[in-house]
Amino acid sequence: MDNQMKGYFSGLSWIKWTKKIEPEIPGKTLSLESAISSHFTTMKRFATYILILLPCITFGQLFPNVQDFKGHVAKVVEKKYGREVNYFLIFKGIYRPRTYSGWKCTYLFDEKSNLIQRTNSIQGRIKADYLYQHDTIGNRIIKREIMSDNTNGHQGDYIEYENFINSAGQIEKVNFWAFDAKACSRELFQIEQNAEYKENRLISFTRHVINENGKPGDVEKCHLFYDSLGKLIRIERVDMASGFKTAISYSYNDNGMVINYGIDFLVELQEYGKDQIQEIIYNYDKQGNWTKMYWKSGNKNRLDSKREIYYY
Repeated sequence: MDNQMKGYFSGLSWIKWTKKIEPEIPGKTLSLESAISSHFTTMKRFATYILILLPCITFGQLFPNVQDFKGHVAKVVEKKYGREVNYFLIFKGIYRPRTYSGWKCTYLFDEKSNLIQRTNSIQGRIKADYLYQHDTIGNRIIKREIMSDNTNGHQGDYIEYENFINSAGQIEKVNFWAFDAKACSRELFQIEQNAEYKENRLISFTRHVINENGKPGDVEKCHLFYDSLGKLIRIERVDMASGFKTAISYSYNDNGMVINYGIDFLVELQEYGKDQIQEIIYNYDKQGNWTKMYWKSGNKNRLDSKREIYYY
């Protein structure tokens, strides 16, 4: 794994060199494309990215699962919007935010609404299929995201989330493993541990990136804050080496749904006159699942994703 990958992989270390995140990152376009990269290490990067910035469908890790699916969900079809188009031979690379990008992600659920399969496709061509497994062994809950079909030859590769549960039923530690089917090798690449709870709410934990030599690398401390009703309203991620902080904030509507998700990068390095806060805004259906996601650009809300949700 090269230094750039390690920096990206550690989250805050990657952001240290980035003044402003690009607008398309707050949605899942990056995560969809990253998941089908020709390099196996990209699966690890994808998993880390989702946990750091977009806790929408997680697997029990310490990083909080704010927006889980609600109701008896059978299938979700998520389409990405925003693409560059060319007009004749004169106008090239014109970005059209409302144009369907061609990327589609289809989630399938069992009768208990557990996620069992995800399919990524572009322009109708399947790029990757993922299956999901869940096992309980002693005090461990093990969940795997397995690449069942891929155009780049990574069939059988998987990411494993090994959750350790304490006597109170709380997650106290998570190991993140990457399995390479061709090499038949299993690599520990991240650990979340030192979980602290107060009134049965997670209030802090540490995240360690594991280097290729098996030793801990970059470390960050995550602090979680709640309102008087117990809803998560803020997460502060502090890079232990530099002290730099990234803040993630949540706003709710009257029905308790997240309607605004803001990421404030490198709080200590705010540049005068420049907004480093990236906001994501949601619309919901009657079940409480989001059906449209927007990223804020200036005074405008740019459509990022649409969902069609089917229920049993």
